[in-house]
Amino acid sequence: MNIFHLRRIQSKRMEITIAIICAIIGFLLVTQLRVQGALSRKLMELSEQDLGQIIGELNVEIDALHKEVTGMRIQSYKYRREAADKQAILDEAAKNLEDLRIVAGLTRVQGNGIQILITDKEGILNEHDILEIIQELRAAGAEGISINDQRVVARSALEKREGYIGMNGKRIQSPYTIKAIGNPEILYQALTLPGGIKDALDSLEGISFRIIKKSKVIIPALSPPKYHYIAPIKGE
Repeated sequence: MNIFHLRRIQSKRMEITIAIICAIIGFLLVTQLRVQGALSRKLMELSEQDLGQIIGELNVEIDALHKEVTGMRIQSYKYRREAADKQAILDEAAKNLEDLRIVAGLTRVQGNGIQILITDKEGILNEHDILEIIQELRAAGAEGISINDQRVVARSALEKREGYIGMNGKRIQSPYTIKAIGNPEILYQALTLPGGIKDALDSLEGISFRIIKKSKVIIPALSPPKYHYIAPIKGE
């Protein structure tokens, strides 16, 4: 069987299919016309009073359908409003949680700020010197601080030890790189006030104190603490 013979068979099948479809459509049209004709004749046989009653009943049904549509629209609006309210509550909760994570130092953050580079060749700086820098930065509005990539949070404590300063369970030693996120100008001015912390440390032997304003400072997250005894109370 060659391709031309196959095409003739397909063409024949197509013609038969079209003929069947046309016959079905014709049958449906004839049936519809007959139904409409019968309905029209039946309506024409009714009296004006009967037609008026039918129209009145149809109007009642139309009014009922309009009320039902209006009710469904109101219900749909309520559902959309409730969904929007729930989403707004979830968005607010997510934002609050993110803010808490930032405050707790559990999220890596970035922003404008400054970077302080301190070299202590003699190892004379102690935890009080570093703490004073942190307090100056916080007073100037620093929203995030790190020392040698260790995030400074509320529970961070500095402790002078042999040859280094301990913080967050880590060793911190010279050279110190302190990063702070906030208004670079205000942070810079807070540290460089005449007679301030920079002047005081710069005057010490072997201390180098340099401040760089930066358009992008990245501060790492702090590892979440591990609790062994404390647990939340269920239901609160």
